[in-house]
Amino acid sequence: MTDDLEMSVDIALGKWRRREISEVDVFRLTGLRSAAQLADAHVEMIENERMAQEDKLMTPAEREAEDILAQAYDSYGDILREDPERLPDILKAITENRRRLEMKAAAQFNARRKGRSGRENVVAFPSR
Repeated sequence: MTDDLEMSVDIALGKWRRREISEVDVFRLTGLRSAAQLADAHVEMIENERMAQEDKLMTPAEREAEDILAQAYDSYGDILREDPERLPDILKAITENRRRLEMKAAAQFNARRKGRSGRENVVAFPSR
């Protein structure tokens, strides 16, 4: 048994699943008030674990694609609800903007490594 006055639901459920604390302790430590709340929290914890496992198995490209899709719905959800066929254009615009920002950040990083601020207009002249 633990002496904590409060405990996160995930930690309490983990301890309950490992039989380190009782169901009554889960209610007391988390503030859950019913078996239905306990069941809902347990299902949510299992789903979160499954999603975390899926995330671990994703490639960087899959992770980026999922991130771009989430950004599209976060930023343009209203537009997409009205006109879902615009999704490919929005994904393309977000992807191009990310690439542009990545290139700008890389150029600034490289300029700083060479002792410049990265904000100068550098004109390269061909060497003779």
